Amino acid sequence: MPVYPPINVFAFDLDGTIYKGNTIIDGAAEVINYINNLGIQIVYFTNSSTRTREQIVDKLGGMGLVTSLNKVYTSAYATAVYANEKSYSKVWCIGTAGLNSEIETFGIQIAEDISLAEALIIGLDPEFDYNKLAEIMPFRSSDCPIIACNRDRSYPVENGRFLPGCGPIVAAVEDALGRKVDCVTGKPSTYMLGLLTSDWNYINSDIIVVGDSYDSDIQMANSYGCRSFLISSSMNHCTDGTTIVQNIGDIIQYLT
Repeated sequence: MPVYPPINVFAFDLDGTIYKGNTIIDGAAEVINYINNLGIQIVYFTNSSTRTREQIVDKLGGMGLVTSLNKVYTSAYATAVYANEKSYSKVWCIGTAGLNSEIETFGIQIAEDISLAEALIIGLDPEFDYNKLAEIMPFRSSDCPIIACNRDRSYPVENGRFLPGCGPIVAAVEDALGRKVDCVTGKPSTYMLGLLTSDWNYINSDIIVVGDSYDSDIQMANSYGCRSFLISSSMNHCTDGTTIVQNIGDIIQYLT
């Protein structure tokens, strides 16, 4: 699929697309610089819920990719926006300090008494264990909404390794409570794309999504009616509106 103008914004996934762990992927900086020189806006989308947007901006800056807070969309931020839209005042949170910080930015308190929580929020928590699962059992007999940042099974880091994602924690919570989550704000949900179009007054045809996950990035793009690039070394995936490239640097040939 040749990429024809107008393209007003590139929405880049981060983990596995721009970097793995703390290492930038070969060709990523060149593509970002090329697109910047074309005058096309760049935003970043990530299902990561462990860091604040400020931390993501700092991480990208350390890799030579200068951006601003309003061009970074994380599942933690999206979940905080969603909780604010629902007017929750106190929530119970499984997750990191970064997720808590994003939620608290909107004036929402992290409940210390589970009986006062108006929603249960689930993010990636490297310290999740049996005790944390046991703590939330009161929600089993409650109709309190459950919001998940994402369902990712894993995410890529350096040296070809993968680490468990938020999805296994969500699955454990669902199994323990005997019910499904009520909302997932991260990809492949289109909620973050909805925030982007609202924030910047774009429409779906203005946006092209770039990611390495068909099930996450590309499904989000397809559901929202956006064009997309899938970075994949296998050619098993092919859908209308999606261009498959072997490496992120290959995108440049479609822009010349």
